[in-house]
Amino acid sequence: MFATLCGRVYRDADPKYFPSAEHRGRTLLFCTGACLGAFLADPDIFCKVHRNSEKTISRVKTEAQSFIGKWRKDDPSEQVNSV
Repeated sequence: MFATLCGRVYRDADPKYFPSAEHRGRTLLFCTGACLGAFLADPDIFCKVHRNSEKTISRVKTEAQSFIGKWRKDDPSEQVNSV
């Protein structure tokens, strides 16, 4: 699970197939090539417009951790058998 800079959340996709760019030491993912083009035209304005993206990324991380915790709880291979 990951979020693009614009805030779209992808649960069943591989981020390596999405457009990306480096900005201020971070790799940013974009939902389309058009969004990447808009970002490259003026990164500061694009980030300002999508300022809620940090909140989205934080929310996605929290959701992912919750999902992983539930998966581990329900996954029989993660449970220790006491004999």
